[in-house]
Amino acid sequence: MGRPLNTHATINFACTGCDPREAVKAFAKIRQNHFGKWTTRQLPPPLRHEATGAYAFENVRDDAPFLTLQPGDDHNVHVHWIVHLPPGCLKAFEEKLWRWVERCCNGIHDAKAIMITERPAAVMRNYVLAGCDPKWAEIYRATAQPQGMIVGGRRSGTTENLARKRRIERDRQDKKVRPLPYQGGSKSIKTHRKSALVD
Repeated sequence: MGRPLNTHATINFACTGCDPREAVKAFAKIRQNHFGKWTTRQLPPPLRHEATGAYAFENVRDDAPFLTLQPGDDHNVHVHWIVHLPPGCLKAFEEKLWRWVERCCNGIHDAKAIMITERPAAVMRNYVLAGCDPKWAEIYRATAQPQGMIVGGRRSGTTENLARKRRIERDRQDKKVRPLPYQGGSKSIKTHRKSALVD
């Protein structure tokens, strides 16, 4: 596809005015209403592209998951979001992201609300896969760990161009076979379900 996932943003909803039970919805607004439009309409024409990325929510602090999310409960709901940015767009993305989070999360009250880094893909991959189902951990060479209570939507996902349906279509065209877990170990079959982060 030619769009490496080269930027890792962490948004900590505990540092915003967002109800942690609404964090998934707030993040969906950031992705769909702002980031998607920015990448396809607002970047200079040669840099415009279909938004490309993946995300995973966590509700942990110091490796201890929060198992409840009732009003008033302590929490550390945050999302790891890895995206493709064209060269030279990091500063503009960071400025935009602060605005988007402030708008979609009822304000920001701590400078630790957003952290953006450019990391190797393998490091970012580990953040996204930390909460995967243990049956997939062996295939992905990941360590599955409880990532705490998240409500209101999906814990993880990808942009449409990295989604399972598109991946299956590309794999069929390329005659690519991917491993799937099954009871007793893993095997390779021609129907695929694998993270879009791993080729």
